[in-house]
Amino acid sequence: MSAEVVSFLTLLTCFISIFFMFKYYGKVGLFVYTAIVVIASNLQVLRLTQYSFFENPTALGTVAFSTTFAVDNILTEIYGHRVARRNIWLGFFGYLFFICLMKLTTLHPTVYENQCINLHKEICRLFSPSFTIFISSLISYVVCQFLDVGVFSFLKTVTHGKYFAVRSLIAMAFSSFSDNLIFSIFAWIIFAKNPIDWPTVWSSYIFVNYLLRLVIAVLCVPLVQLTMRFYLRHRQCMKISDLA
Repeated sequence: MSAEVVSFLTLLTCFISIFFMFKYYGKVGLFVYTAIVVIASNLQVLRLTQYSFFENPTALGTVAFSTTFAVDNILTEIYGHRVARRNIWLGFFGYLFFICLMKLTTLHPTVYENQCINLHKEICRLFSPSFTIFISSLISYVVCQFLDVGVFSFLKTVTHGKYFAVRSLIAMAFSSFSDNLIFSIFAWIIFAKNPIDWPTVWSSYIFVNYLLRLVIAVLCVPLVQLTMRFYLRHRQCMKISDLA
């Protein structure tokens, strides 16, 4: 199966999960979704894939992680920026807690037994990320998620609550670029033992990945519109039920 098809199925799975988790669990469902995706995308980034339209291999995790910006916008629109910021911190501490647990798991003494499955070496390789990648991902996550909420809130004030889809697209496009830019600068230039020159970082890591993120942002627009329509319809039905 091609990388494009798998990425599309991944995005579709994320869209369906967001809609139904919000439908049945509200903001709590979106909190859980964000925490899961932040953890999963930071594991996916360890795997590379090759798209036919890109010359260089691309790290996975971009597709799933990009949908968290859409979740932030939905939360900000419905519940306000304070709830959206709680969601950001939940994703941050959820990922941090998960890494701490798995790191402690690797500290257990190895048991060599022929009759049991022992994946100690594999787990150590998977959950012993470099300081560069770990710190860079945390910095870019916190900064750009808060930036997304801030830009979306500002646009909501300027437009008096109108043009939700347009506001969401602008905020996602801007935040996605900032996330890619900040992570690449910290990971490949500032914290890197062998820094990569800026032209290479821009062409191979920032520009190419941002094109993919921009496509995902556009595809997220129908999702946020559908979610808002469901919320407004549900709220209207609740008002009619209260009046009855």
